[in-house]
Amino acid sequence: MSGEWAEFEFPADGRPGHRAVRWNADIRLDGGNVTDRLATELPAHAADLMEIAAAAYAADRRTQRGRSRAYGLGWSRKLRVGIEVRDPGLWRGHREHLSELLTWLTDDTWDLRFRPARRPGPLHVPQGYLVDLIPEGAPVALFSGGLDSTAGLAAELAAAPGRGVIAVRVISNDRMQGRQRKVIEQLGGRVHDCAFRCHLRQNTPARESTQRTRGFLFLSAGIATAWAAGRQALRVYENGIGAINLPMLESQWGSQSPHAVHPLTTQKMEKLAESLSGEPFRIELPYLWSTKAELLRQAPPQMAAAYGLSYSCDTAFSTHTEGGRPCGKCTSCILRTQSVIASGLRHIDAGQRCRADRAEVIGSWEMRAMLCQVNRLGRALRSADPWRRLLEEFPQIRDVPDVESERGRRELLGLYGRYCAEWRDTARELGISLRDWGLEGAAAA
Repeated sequence: MSGEWAEFEFPADGRPGHRAVRWNADIRLDGGNVTDRLATELPAHAADLMEIAAAAYAADRRTQRGRSRAYGLGWSRKLRVGIEVRDPGLWRGHREHLSELLTWLTDDTWDLRFRPARRPGPLHVPQGYLVDLIPEGAPVALFSGGLDSTAGLAAELAAAPGRGVIAVRVISNDRMQGRQRKVIEQLGGRVHDCAFRCHLRQNTPARESTQRTRGFLFLSAGIATAWAAGRQALRVYENGIGAINLPMLESQWGSQSPHAVHPLTTQKMEKLAESLSGEPFRIELPYLWSTKAELLRQAPPQMAAAYGLSYSCDTAFSTHTEGGRPCGKCTSCILRTQSVIASGLRHIDAGQRCRADRAEVIGSWEMRAMLCQVNRLGRALRSADPWRRLLEEFPQIRDVPDVESERGRRELLGLYGRYCAEWRDTARELGISLRDWGLEGAAAA
């Protein structure tokens, strides 16, 4: 870990030694779409939460990690962030909890300092808006435009034909916005789109691409929107393989495997929301014990056009390729391919054009990393004591809340057993050697 603190002030106050950050000039945060639809203004603690999350996101993006990745050297940083809030006393009481949450997400040391707001923040609403009518009982759900959130949202709509859903998204890249809107249009008029815009301005350099604070930013947007709508729950449609996100390689540690919607992350955010508001709050992961293929099979087939428009690539919208074409070979793209094949719904991506062809994907290090993980999972699950071997191979499993209960063990063993069985069939479809990767005996636990 670097011994020097990277220090930021939101907004700029001219103090020497700090990286001054100006709202709207260096980073944009706009919640007008949410307040237009749901309330004349965000509750004070909701607006503060979003501004703190945006400040953490900006500090994360503007501070480069060390170059050395060996044994984690250089990965961690020390970030000190000073920010004006509406109720500094409230936030000082939650400073330790927030720092622990951000450390879990990023592996960095965070020192958060709160002071009274001297001027309106970016989410200040000077006057009321005409509020849209949201149907009674409409749940609040995160929507990223990915395959999981699209399929989960479609299933939510199908389960309650007379009810809408409040879909919360964070626009951090203009190139993805048009695609998200097309997906929402395909899902029909019962999706109430509530978007926050949060991104660094073009004149502000982004030195770090890992963006481990995105989970905090997105979940904060969901919680703030739920509070504005008078709801006490947020739904997150993420499959269990992606949510738990075990490391692909033994050399990966900590947040090098992102924890954006890990069940421990959502648990920590639940506790923060309850403590801030004084009321119960739930973050629900309805597909935690489903693979991506199983999630897809539970979604209504008549929404196939929406699934095809969704995107799963880690790099599609960070490049300037036409239409944000997916690369096809990042781990997110490969998991999508695996789920589409395993679910028997290959037609969903029949017209998709990737930047890499099949041979390039199969020979990529990303594919090898994923197969290496599946091989390790399979060896553990086929052993005489699968649970003990799985914990030895992937000690990160202990971070999943309640996983060592009888039900938790059963669910997790079943999840990864079915995932390995899916990969056996996927590898055969792709022409990957089952023997080389130990997939011949893969079967559901």
